[in-house]
Amino acid sequence: MFNITLDTSGFEKVLDALAKGVDKISDQGLNEMGDELLRLSVKEVPHDEGILSASGVSQKDGKDWEVGFHTPYAARLHEHPEYRFQKGRKGKYLEDPLKHNLSKWLQIYATNLRGLF
Repeated sequence: MFNITLDTSGFEKVLDALAKGVDKISDQGLNEMGDELLRLSVKEVPHDEGILSASGVSQKDGKDWEVGFHTPYAARLHEHPEYRFQKGRKGKYLEDPLKHNLSKWLQIYATNLRGLF
């Protein structure tokens, strides 16, 4: 009979370090994407006195990332693109920049992930 014993402790350490690195890189990528989405959204958000645009946040929320605007009327204005806003501003001010920049989000994430390897 022939027995082989493998010590995988080194391999497991590398995998643990890699997993922690991926979590860190993921957070960095989400941070960059969130900040960029907020920056793009502020350009489209309805603007009268600037209260709505000033309420914008990009922040970690548990394991997720939150990007949004926090006024009592933010959701109503966002969900009614038929409203006529001044200065070329519009509804869907958060959703449209998110949808129209998918390649940018992938590029940001990929750039951060490349740094890990």
